[in-house]
Amino acid sequence: MELVINEIHGPEGLIIELLNTESGEKAHILPECGGTLIQLFEHISLPGSGPIHQNAFHPSALLAPWVNRVRNGNYSFQGRNYQLPLTEPALGNAIHGFLARKPFQVIERKILADRAILMLEHNFEGDYPGYPFPFVFHLTYELHLDGHFFVRFALTNSGEHRMPFAIGWHPYFTFPDSELSDFEISFRPQSKFISDSQMIPMREESVEYPSPVDLAKESLDNVFRLQPADFHTTTLTHKRTHASLFIKQNVTDFPFLVVFAPENEACVAIEPMTANTDAFNTFDGLKTLEPAETFSSTVEIWLNR
Repeated sequence: MELVINEIHGPEGLIIELLNTESGEKAHILPECGGTLIQLFEHISLPGSGPIHQNAFHPSALLAPWVNRVRNGNYSFQGRNYQLPLTEPALGNAIHGFLARKPFQVIERKILADRAILMLEHNFEGDYPGYPFPFVFHLTYELHLDGHFFVRFALTNSGEHRMPFAIGWHPYFTFPDSELSDFEISFRPQSKFISDSQMIPMREESVEYPSPVDLAKESLDNVFRLQPADFHTTTLTHKRTHASLFIKQNVTDFPFLVVFAPENEACVAIEPMTANTDAFNTFDGLKTLEPAETFSSTVEIWLNR
């Protein structure tokens, strides 16, 4: 059989492996820590140091039920004010939601003729300070025989009231034996956001980049609004080997993208987001769900061959 699902016991806990035994392509997922994708082929990077649940770079983190930052941790929804814990105390913000390092349960492992599937679930009961909106989050990973990899995000309102939310994903991508200066990136932004001292967008500017952007010459660390389209594909390319990695998102569901190349790290964060930073206050991209309603969307990743 070409596709298998294995269990590996590592220092961070149980790892679920999706493996193509013929090609060697594999994905490693850490259910106990946010259902985090810690390996994909050889192209997921975990920058920083220490255990992943304490890593300040938030590698591969699931950002939900808000993305990036909520200014001062404070927001209002349907006439009520809410105060979130200030999880970024240096800047006075609530950052990256609270699902990134929560335990997920494995609820399905399945091998079909052309794919291996792992579905994880986290049942939130509405007990986080400042966010009393219960939901169930399903995170599904699929490794296909053709080498395409899919990440499906699904959030269902399990409470009795309407709820606000946003979803993002924070993976860092790389190529083996490389430096950041080896990379170039192609994407199609309509505009970028300039942040204030709290790292909250204060203005939006139209932007045009050459395609591709040479990361040896250009420093990127912004939220971008994508050009209108059905789908958007970001391409990260190694200039010497001409290998490319593709990340495809549905623009209706994920109209924003963060591109962030950290200093002294040979990787690039390419982050699909349903909403802008501080959307709980600006409403830019903020989504809502009625009781029992579900939002779902998928990000697709593949390599050139």
